[in-house]
Amino acid sequence: MSADSKWIRLLKEPRIIFTLLIILGAIAAIGPRAYPGDSGTMELETSIVKGLDLQGGVRALVLPDEPSKAIVDEAITVLNTRLSAFGLQETKLRPINIEGDWYIEIELAGSTEEELTGLLEKQGKFEAYIPRTTTLDDDKGTLVIDGKTHTIERIDENTIKIENNVFSLDEITVIEDINFTVSNITEDEVVLSGLIYQGKDMLQVFKDAQHSSVQRVGAENYRFEFEVLTTTESASRFAKITKDARIISEGIGNAYLDAEIELYLDDNMTDSLKISSGLRGQQLTTPQISGGGNTQKDAVDQMKTLQSILESGALPSKITVVQVNDISPTLGKEFMNASFFAIFLAIIAVAFVVFIRYRDPKIVLPMILTSTGEILIILGFAALVKWTIDLPSIAGIVAAIGSGIDHQIVITDESGRKKEELSLTKKLSRAFFIIMASAATTIAAMIPLLSVGAGGVKGFAFTTIIGVLAGVLITRPAFAKVIEYLRK
Repeated sequence: MSADSKWIRLLKEPRIIFTLLIILGAIAAIGPRAYPGDSGTMELETSIVKGLDLQGGVRALVLPDEPSKAIVDEAITVLNTRLSAFGLQETKLRPINIEGDWYIEIELAGSTEEELTGLLEKQGKFEAYIPRTTTLDDDKGTLVIDGKTHTIERIDENTIKIENNVFSLDEITVIEDINFTVSNITEDEVVLSGLIYQGKDMLQVFKDAQHSSVQRVGAENYRFEFEVLTTTESASRFAKITKDARIISEGIGNAYLDAEIELYLDDNMTDSLKISSGLRGQQLTTPQISGGGNTQKDAVDQMKTLQSILESGALPSKITVVQVNDISPTLGKEFMNASFFAIFLAIIAVAFVVFIRYRDPKIVLPMILTSTGEILIILGFAALVKWTIDLPSIAGIVAAIGSGIDHQIVITDESGRKKEELSLTKKLSRAFFIIMASAATTIAAMIPLLSVGAGGVKGFAFTTIIGVLAGVLITRPAFAKVIEYLRK
């Protein structure tokens, strides 16, 4: 059989075809594509999810006001939801104990310090009030809620009496199952603010174009609006408190209630909204949340921040940003280039050593191609499952390459033994027994790191396991078939 026909037959082997198809699938998952860079040259972009070390971003250390493990765990759950709702997918949050206090370490790839602090500085306590004003005559007046009249009497500048109960300024009372705060007392009027919506009342935050928008409202101002879906209990409170509100007109065809919805975030009023007269006494389950910004980007960022806070809920405790470190995208790109150059050097170094050992390019070339295929499979699988590739993950890839070369050397050596009267098939079977035992040991050592390890340890364990599995299940059988053809 000629050498050409031998290689043609080899390419028709099922193991080889299967391996090539897997590698092509991995390349498709990686999705390499070129785009024009800032300097005018073409740059390569892929679907690989890059970590903070390779993409740039921000790393922060934060401390809750109550630095217990339970509070930190709950805060991590809330922050994960908040960051994801904001659109930051490449996040890592983990608890760290420092001298008895529990901190949270946060890593955001492809983000900025401004975005991070904007999300962390807010505890996320959201409340919406509707103030109802009672006009006083000789220090007395009435407030009608849900059709029921309540007598209010001013005692002094800080105290009022509702029915027969005395309340001070900023104190809370319950009227018709609604919590009212005594928010203002003057000689002429008393203002009671009814709590209508809280963060826990938010069932869904709408982000689609039909229910959210950012519009220009002035020369240098933008306003955002989006709808939320609330509980029926909160809608009932809205109906009760607006049922007896007065209707006022502002211009032709514009009629509103004499009460507005005031939005508060962390006890600071962020906006106030007019209530259309058509909503009086209605159970409003889809109220609008709005705000503004000086630029379109500012308005969009503020809307995304508020949406993410409403979606995640309030933090169990306020947190303080202890330390923030920025990693520039340029530095991250340099890390990435250096990392993949290190992988390339590792393959070349291994190829040189293998060539010295066998002095046969026909053996060295398949080893290099096999190792390259394993790298593509690891990266393709990581891109498919959206696993973040960072420096520890790349270290795992290098470790997998080393393990793969060891296995290929075992296959090559076992197949070339001449002292034993064994068929080539049995020699390869014995080689695979050694390889499977070695792979099982490696995977067993990595599983604890993957399941209980933190941060970069998991990345190292993940890529090592995927590399070993890709080798023993895909590339090693194909390499063995190549060696089998070479030994015949």
